[in-house]
Amino acid sequence: MNTPFARLPALLATAIAGLLVAACGSVGTAPTLAPAAADFKASCAALQGQVVAGAQIGLPSGNATLRSATFVPAAAASGSGASLRPATPDHCQVLGSIAPVDPAAQPIQFQVNLPVAWNRKALQYGGGGYNGVLVTGLAPLRDAAPDDPLPLMRGYVTLGTDSGHQASAFAANSIGQFGLNDEMLANYGYAAYKKTHDVALAIMRLYYAQAPARFYYFGGSEGGREGLTMAQRFPADYDGIVSVVPVVQLSMLFQSYIPRTVPQFSGGWMNAGKVRTLATYVSDRCDALDGIADGVVSNYRACPSRIDLQALRCNGGADTGDGCLSDAQIAMVRSVHAPNDFPFPLANGLTRYPAWFYGNETTPDPVDATMTRWVTGSAVPTEPPNAASAGQYWLYGSNFVKFFVTRDANFDVRTYKPADFKVRLQQVSALIDSSNPDLSAFFARGGKLIVRENMGDLAQSPQAGIDYFAAVQARVGAQVTRESARLYISPASTHSGHASSVTDGSPVPTMVDLLDPLDRWVSAGTAPDALVQTVKNTAPPHALRASRPMCQYPDYRTTWAETGWWPRATPAGLRSPEGVLRDRAPAAATSSASSTA
Repeated sequence: MNTPFARLPALLATAIAGLLVAACGSVGTAPTLAPAAADFKASCAALQGQVVAGAQIGLPSGNATLRSATFVPAAAASGSGASLRPATPDHCQVLGSIAPVDPAAQPIQFQVNLPVAWNRKALQYGGGGYNGVLVTGLAPLRDAAPDDPLPLMRGYVTLGTDSGHQASAFAANSIGQFGLNDEMLANYGYAAYKKTHDVALAIMRLYYAQAPARFYYFGGSEGGREGLTMAQRFPADYDGIVSVVPVVQLSMLFQSYIPRTVPQFSGGWMNAGKVRTLATYVSDRCDALDGIADGVVSNYRACPSRIDLQALRCNGGADTGDGCLSDAQIAMVRSVHAPNDFPFPLANGLTRYPAWFYGNETTPDPVDATMTRWVTGSAVPTEPPNAASAGQYWLYGSNFVKFFVTRDANFDVRTYKPADFKVRLQQVSALIDSSNPDLSAFFARGGKLIVRENMGDLAQSPQAGIDYFAAVQARVGAQVTRESARLYISPASTHSGHASSVTDGSPVPTMVDLLDPLDRWVSAGTAPDALVQTVKNTAPPHALRASRPMCQYPDYRTTWAETGWWPRATPAGLRSPEGVLRDRAPAAATSSASSTA
C-alpha cells in the first residue's frame, strides 16, 4: 500500500525522536501526521519508549518517558452493578512517568488514552483523598448513570495521574508520608496535574498532528480541588472545569477533623446504632420542611435550627444504650456542626472552616453509612490510627499533622495546636488550598466552571464551596460569574454522591452528566440551567426508576411540580402530587432528561 499512511509508524517514530528528546524543541513544530484507523495499531506502538523533554513541561521537571503504548481494541459493555464494564472504543493506551527534579522524590505516573475516532477534545480526570493511585481515565465520571458512555467512548482523549507518589510505598495508616518530601508535596498540591497536562498535550500534538480544540478538567473531592487549582494557577490551559464537592480549604479541612475526633477517645465515639438514632431524629425534625415526608432532608438551611440534641440525651448524661446519646457524644456531634476557627489567617486570608449540615447520616457512602465512614469509623479511634477501623477524619487529619505540618511520624496528634505551627501551616496552606477567588483570567478567555455541592456531605462542608462561589462573585462581579460559572445543589447526597431515604432506604435520584452541559456551554455557548438527576437500575437496560431536578444554589426544590416541569412518563418512586402528572414536559426538560438516559 503506497500511501503516506503506510509509512506512518516509521515517520511517527522519527518525528518523535527528533521532536521530543531535544530539550530546545517545540511540540508546535510537529510534522502533519494524522493516523488512519488502519494504521492506528502500529502508530500506537511507535510511541513506546519515547521521551518528552523536561524543558517542554511548564514547571521544573525531569523528562517524561512513555513506558508503554498499547493498542486496545473496542470492547462492548458487559456486567452490571459493581461488575459493570462500560463499552470502550479502539484506542491507544499510553502509560508513562515524569522524572522528578529531586532524586529522592518519586516519579509522577500518568496514563493517556487516545481514541481512533477523536473529537478533538481532551478530558483530564481528577484524583481523590491523598491520591497515590494512578487515575486511568477509563472510569465512569462521578455521579454518572450506569448507561452514560465513558468520555473515551464519546471521542475524548482522557488522562490521569497518581499526583507524583505511589501509595503502595507507604503503610496504610501513613498515606500522607509523601509530604515529607517537598517536591512530592508540591506535586500533590498543584504541580503534577500541570505536568501531566503538558505531557499529554505533547503526545496529542505528535499523534494527531494537532492540539485539542478543547481541554477540560473533571474531578470530585480532591479532584474537585485540583480542578479549581488549575483555573486559579494555570487559567490558559483549560477551557472548562467540573468541580464536584471540592475540598477548597484542604489544609483547614484536615485540621478541622482533629477536634471532632479527639473527644471520641474519651466517650464521644458513636456506634452504628447511635448513628441510626441520630439520623432518625434529624429526619423526624427536618424531613417535612420541604413539604414532602420522604425520609430525605432537602431543606438543608432550615434544618439546623430545628435540632436540639438535648432531646437525645441519655438519662443522667451517661451512655445507656443505642437509643440515646451521652453528654460526650452530644458534644462530639455538636462539634461537627459548628465552624472551626483558626488563630491566624491561612491562604487568601481565611480564618474559619465552616460547619457541616445535618441530614441523611445513615446513607451508604458508598458502602458504610456516611457518618460512620467519615466521622466515627467502626471502632474507637487509636493513636496511631488503625487504617482498618478509623474514621476518615482521624486517618486523614492525623496524616496531615504528622507528615505535612510537624513532619514527625511519632507526633501525638491529640496534643496538636495550630498556633504552635503558624509559619509551617501558612506555607502548606499556600501549597494545597484552592481558595483564591480571582478567576478573572480563566473567565476572560472563555473558561466555564460548573460546581456541584452535595448537602449530605460529611467529608467536607458544602458551605465551603458555597462560600468560595460567593467569594468568586464578589471578586469578578455578579454578571461575569453568571456568564461563566454555575453552582448546583444536590440535597441529601453524600460525599460520593449517593442519597437514600432514612425511613425506607429507597434510592434518591443523584445521577447526572455534567460533562455534556459543560461542553455545550464552552463549544456552543448554551449555558446550563436546571439539570436532571436520575436513579436507574444497575442491570441493563438500566431502566429509569426516578428523577428530580438539580437546581442552582440556593434552590433545593426536589419535585417536578415545584419547577413546573413534568416527566413524559411516571417512573416508579417519582415524588409528585397525586393525579397531577401529565404529558406537558417543556423542551428544555425533555432535552436534559435525554442527555442522561
